[in-house]
Amino acid sequence: MIEPKFGKNDYIINHASGDMAIVKDITKKGYYQFEAYYGDMFKQLKDVKDKSCDLQINYQKFYELCTEEEKRKLDEIIKKGGK
Repeated sequence: MIEPKFGKNDYIINHASGDMAIVKDITKKGYYQFEAYYGDMFKQLKDVKDKSCDLQINYQKFYELCTEEEKRKLDEIIKKGGK
């Protein structure tokens, strides 16, 4: 299995798509699960209980750790209910 690039409570972002998330866990099968996941395409938080939000570890290469400003932005989105 590929070594995880991110850990629990890391804020991550895909700059190409604008998606941001907070890592909750990494499963034994190699999937990231999230506390929160903001999809920029539809400008809303996704339902993280739905397994379609899980990210296969191979796709971690498209994500980076968020800057402090990006973390504040995601926290604000979450606080406002996802919009």
